[in-house]
Amino acid sequence: MDIDRTDRRILALLSKDARITNKELSHAVGLAASSVHERLKRLQENGLIAGSYTDIDLDQLGLSLKALLFIQMAEHRKTELDQFLREILKIPEVRRGWMISGRFDSLVEVLTKDTSHLHRLVVEKFSSRAEVSRIETSVVFESVSQNDLAETLSLTDDVFGVLD
Repeated sequence: MDIDRTDRRILALLSKDARITNKELSHAVGLAASSVHERLKRLQENGLIAGSYTDIDLDQLGLSLKALLFIQMAEHRKTELDQFLREILKIPEVRRGWMISGRFDSLVEVLTKDTSHLHRLVVEKFSSRAEVSRIETSVVFESVSQNDLAETLSLTDDVFGVLD
């Protein structure tokens, strides 16, 4: 899919605030609201925009402990990693899962109420699985994230040589 500088500007604005109105977007990029609407529709249809999200303060909901589970699969079960990742997403405490390279095969982000909850989760939902041979758990003390994609999207100019 070809995207131009205006599409990247729209994506950058949406990355900062998914609730920005079509009118605000059109003003920011200097296009008619109908043109912005068509661009958004195209970006969604092509899968570049897959959804919009609200950042929720999970501490206020009692889920104050975030942990990362580094999981090593049993050697004969590594082919089942895709299935494993799909299955663990059904566990309510699981936020994200990744297939990774290196000493471990998977990285899973979980949210729990406290260390007792985390311990029960690891024992009952992960280490009891036949395909899991080893788990290392790291508690996240603090995290930061970058939602503003303006600078990241500008890299596509350099990578693809876009000169529009």
